[in-house]
Amino acid sequence: VWARIKASGVRYHWAYDKGMKRLSCSFCVLASREDLECAARLTRAEAYRQVADELALMQSVEPDHRHAAGLYSAEQCARRMADA
Repeated sequence: VWARIKASGVRYHWAYDKGMKRLSCSFCVLASREDLECAARLTRAEAYRQVADELALMQSVEPDHRHAAGLYSAEQCARRMADA
């Protein structure tokens, strides 16, 4: 697919060049762990705030949500990046 996109000259989002496998909201609950960590790297300190907000909302609505572990991982990554 990427070879055809490059050959056609169609512009694509820069986030793919940075390692994202799928493009959606930075901290989509459907994202893979790798994409969540990549989003955290790309947005640095802003990542912590957004993930913290998402976690608070998710935990207030559905405390045992199956994506909590992935978001927690992204939060930890974002916190490390913000502190670096």
